[in-house]
Amino acid sequence: MQTFPGANAMNAVSKVTNVLRFKKAGPKHHSAAHANTQCGNCSTKINGNFCHVCGQSAHVHHSLLHLIEEMVHGLWHFDAKGWRTIPMLFAFPGELTRRYIDGQRVRFISPLALFLFTVFFMFFMFSLTGSHNQDKEDSVVKFASTSIEQGLGKDLELATTNVDKAQANLLAAQKNGGDVSGSQHALDEAIEKQKVRQKDVGQTNEFTDHLVLGGMDLKEQQWVKKTIKHAIDNPEIVAYKMKNNAYKFALLLVPISLPFLWLMFFWRKGITMFDHAVFSFYSLSFMALWVSMMNALIAFHVTSAALIVLAFLPPIHMYRQLKSTYQLSHLSTLWRTVFLSFIACILLTIFMLFVAAVSAT
Repeated sequence: MQTFPGANAMNAVSKVTNVLRFKKAGPKHHSAAHANTQCGNCSTKINGNFCHVCGQSAHVHHSLLHLIEEMVHGLWHFDAKGWRTIPMLFAFPGELTRRYIDGQRVRFISPLALFLFTVFFMFFMFSLTGSHNQDKEDSVVKFASTSIEQGLGKDLELATTNVDKAQANLLAAQKNGGDVSGSQHALDEAIEKQKVRQKDVGQTNEFTDHLVLGGMDLKEQQWVKKTIKHAIDNPEIVAYKMKNNAYKFALLLVPISLPFLWLMFFWRKGITMFDHAVFSFYSLSFMALWVSMMNALIAFHVTSAALIVLAFLPPIHMYRQLKSTYQLSHLSTLWRTVFLSFIACILLTIFMLFVAAVSAT
């Protein structure tokens, strides 16, 4: 049987867990008490502690204490799988992926379940640390608003100066008895520009009317203008909708990444789309946990040096997962890591733009 790094440690943890459970459960003494009784779930005659048809326990409790005990047991059962899955996800991601593909399903949390849990945990962390970042976000918004107002104020001041100069030039032309048509035209243009700047200052919320996106005036694209204006006027609502939509559409990251994984291995036999799906789910699960960790460290003002070091974790993790999952050489793993990192950045950008567009409408 093929073994993997960390397998012995995981087996040791499993043995200790089983021993603790056995000690806690103790010997079975209730077989006689529940003999010839009916199962409360399927009405089958029971001759032991559990129904041999549906598996339900013969003893049906009705106490609050036992309900709490079941809750603790459920958490312990999750932790048993979690202690095998999450440490391997960080330390041996390729071995975890390979072992699940090869059929070791009971010992680990399934890729889909882990992905959904980590994505939920990530957005929970965003909500939890949002209050720490709220003051920063407010200061950024205030700074941006002040900068816009200052910029428009300087434009108005310059336009007023140009009007004064044009008036002075017109008066000088009139005194000299020369042609004043050119000076009058310059004065009229300066006055018109001054009126435009005054309107901009009085209606700063309409500054998007003068923005240009891709060389195209936003006045000709009303839906773009309304979307941007809605996002500017309601930043908190848009941010809340973005979090919800990102959580709802996060599952789309897997199918859109599968074609690129297939493209890197289409000539190799024995590799199926199932393998790529398991790889994607586990890889994205790690990324969700990594983003949660980075968000928490930023919220609690961890040094920039530590953040820079942690920023190199995703490509290293991707390299290790690719190498062991697909049994690759160092060179083959390296070029696939570079390619997949580049594609991941593009797909994530497209995904965030899609979420922003949906949230801002």
